[in-house]
Amino acid sequence: MRALVKGAVDDTRIRILLDTGANVSVISASFAKKLRVREVFDHGRSLEVRGINPGIMETQRRALVKVTLGWKHAYEFEVWIMDHSAGVDVVLGMDFMIPAGIRLDLFHGTARLPDEDMVPLLKSKESEEPVATSVASLSSHSSDLPSGGQEVSFRIPRDPAPAPLVEDTLAHYTYLAQHLPRKRCSTEASPG
Repeated sequence: MRALVKGAVDDTRIRILLDTGANVSVISASFAKKLRVREVFDHGRSLEVRGINPGIMETQRRALVKVTLGWKHAYEFEVWIMDHSAGVDVVLGMDFMIPAGIRLDLFHGTARLPDEDMVPLLKSKESEEPVATSVASLSSHSSDLPSGGQEVSFRIPRDPAPAPLVEDTLAHYTYLAQHLPRKRCSTEASPG
């Protein structure tokens, strides 16, 4: 799973990709140079990465950065420095998210931080398709259809109005309580 959030690296506000499929966290070399991050020397490790760019990439550069999510949570963390084509300058992988206690709540469109603070996920136009595609299998015992059923593919246009990403649960239940019909209960004994 991937989620895009607003955050800061060394007090510079940027979009950060939280990726549960990434084992390590990386920062692009150009962004690291722009921030003048503190590199960690003599750590004696190297990293080979597959899947970000075609082929295998290798790096030995690491940097210590301050990552800020939400208003109250700042983490000092070592990330790998490498040029990648992930579409953002910083990708935080599971090596960051597990110790930091971050959970992705895609149902509510938030990243949940350790003390239940929520950071809303960003939604880009590119991430949405204008239509939904579905495949349905039809089967019938009627003589009109060939034996074994039939597979039909159809496309449904999506609603042009985007759904809200973050919904306040209390406000939602208050709205439902005000607008749903109420069932009245009688406390009188029924004649019998």
